[in-house]
Amino acid sequence: MRRISALEQKIRDYVNNANLLDRYFNSRPDDEWMTLCVSMNTLGDTCQALEYYEASGIGNDYGEKYLKLYGLLQAIFLQQNSICQIYQIFLGRKLSLKPDSAWTKIRDHRNLIVGHPIEKNYKTGTKRCFISRVTIQNNGFQLMIWNKEKEQKEFENVNLKTLYKEYKTDAVEYLNNIYKAQIIKLGAL
Repeated sequence: MRRISALEQKIRDYVNNANLLDRYFNSRPDDEWMTLCVSMNTLGDTCQALEYYEASGIGNDYGEKYLKLYGLLQAIFLQQNSICQIYQIFLGRKLSLKPDSAWTKIRDHRNLIVGHPIEKNYKTGTKRCFISRVTIQNNGFQLMIWNKEKEQKEFENVNLKTLYKEYKTDAVEYLNNIYKAQIIKLGAL
């Protein structure tokens, strides 16, 4: 997360030191400037939350494990949204995600586990999900998913440690692209 935090700071410094509000955003609707400001703050805030998670782990009792796991997935989801918005502003297009990337997988897990565990509708059908409480560890957990169309339970082991590590690699790549685009689009400081 430190690499993501460092890139967030480089992007933020560029925005602040290049006086982008006056040079670029004054001629644009306030909405885009405010979107950038909120996205930058959300990115910074989620970096702090995820750094705390990395330092303290998933916890010991079940309540703490659930709270930290749900919080981790939600913080990643918010971080992804902020990166997508910043990417759109500086590269002028939506971030194109690879369907099998860690970025996409962790987002899909968040949507199923935290967003819609009771009923998540996919193109392939409806799923209902819960985390096997006794399996929650720092390195991952097991999901029990009810597949309504198949009328059967499916179990999925989630290697959270690997997925999170790969997600951060994806995020660093996208943030590097944003930083480079700032310089190409608006010039070096």
